[in-house]
Amino acid sequence: MSKIQAIVLDLDGTLLSSDKTISLRNYQAAKKCYDSGIHIIVATARPPRSANQFVKNFPFVDYMVYYNGALVTCESKKTKRHISIPMEISQQINKFIELRVPQSIISYEFNDSWYTCRPVPDSQCAQFGIRPNDPKPQVVDKDFISSLSPTKILVLGCSTWKDIIEQFGDYVNVIATDGGVLVQIMQKSASKEEAVQWVLNDIGVNSENVMVFGDDFNDLGLFQMCGFPIAMENAIIELKNCAAHVTDSNDNDGVAVAIEGFVM
Repeated sequence: MSKIQAIVLDLDGTLLSSDKTISLRNYQAAKKCYDSGIHIIVATARPPRSANQFVKNFPFVDYMVYYNGALVTCESKKTKRHISIPMEISQQINKFIELRVPQSIISYEFNDSWYTCRPVPDSQCAQFGIRPNDPKPQVVDKDFISSLSPTKILVLGCSTWKDIIEQFGDYVNVIATDGGVLVQIMQKSASKEEAVQWVLNDIGVNSENVMVFGDDFNDLGLFQMCGFPIAMENAIIELKNCAAHVTDSNDNDGVAVAIEGFVM
């Protein structure tokens, strides 16, 4: 195995346990890597307001990849890279989904704020990743939604996501996660792998010297790009099939187990 110079960590289903906490063992393993000179990068589908609450106790994480790669920030340099969906494409996608799947709930991430035209029922909050005390998306009118160039579009209850790819695949990336329940749409050039490559170029690390952890479809590109991909035991089979190693689950300190076995 090549010398590991950077580690990329997904949050949900990977670094975070099912109760959305980071175990002491996972923290200590990541901290030891950082202390030895290894870059720690977090790459998540979550927006900043949500992801930052989990990594606020990870002061050694300099680069954060949010929204599946649509936003990258560097704390030390105070820089960011942001890619949004053009307003006219967002409008077309909205009309397309409303006509074909009118019962679905469409929401929009913009400037770290979350909007929707229809309230999210309590029964569906968990599918959006909303915990009991978390704020729901702000309900606004359609004119406001139409004026946005969103960072990300989230669709709950859309079984025709493959049709969205067929219709708009030249303009956006479409990923179905959480067992196909949640459809995530970003601008075409926004992906975890593109964002992490941008970070690697910035810090001068080759992708073959990168260990990456993940569990879902939005990690596939990273697994194909990085030199040492590690799938969680709870990961989808497609990710396990292209992993160099399958570690323990996110509830059994799988990140720490792999780091302790291969890096430290």
